[in-house]
Amino acid sequence: MRNRPPTGPVADTIRELVQEMDYYVLECSHQHVKGRTHVHCVLHGPGGIDLDTLTTIHRALQPRLEAILDQRDLRIEFSSPGVERTIKSFHELQAFIGRPATLLPADADDWQSGTLATADTDTCTFTMQDGTTETFSAATLHKVRLAD
Repeated sequence: MRNRPPTGPVADTIRELVQEMDYYVLECSHQHVKGRTHVHCVLHGPGGIDLDTLTTIHRALQPRLEAILDQRDLRIEFSSPGVERTIKSFHELQAFIGRPATLLPADADDWQSGTLATADTDTCTFTMQDGTTETFSAATLHKVRLAD
């Protein structure tokens, strides 16, 4: 599994703002299309994402991104990760501690079920369905999907 947290001035600005509100930036991208800049972020918070919080984030973020990108014609779009998200980067696991998941270790042929117990930038620990605890790194995990 890759471990590529969003980086760059746009992602860093968004991360600084939303971390104060206990939200995680799972994905972040921006591109210029026909003179307009489009910014897209996937955010996750402990209780999900509500419209009032998104409005607050958008209002605080708009002037900061306009200054960084030197762009007045800016479109900012947010989305949530979804209930059964396939984890795209190892860094995302920190946002889902306590959530059940199915995982495919790099050395296994079959999916396994467990609950994400801990996660940091280097390793994560799952409590498996049989009660055992297993620790993984980005190199030892092939895929992880959130379960409901």
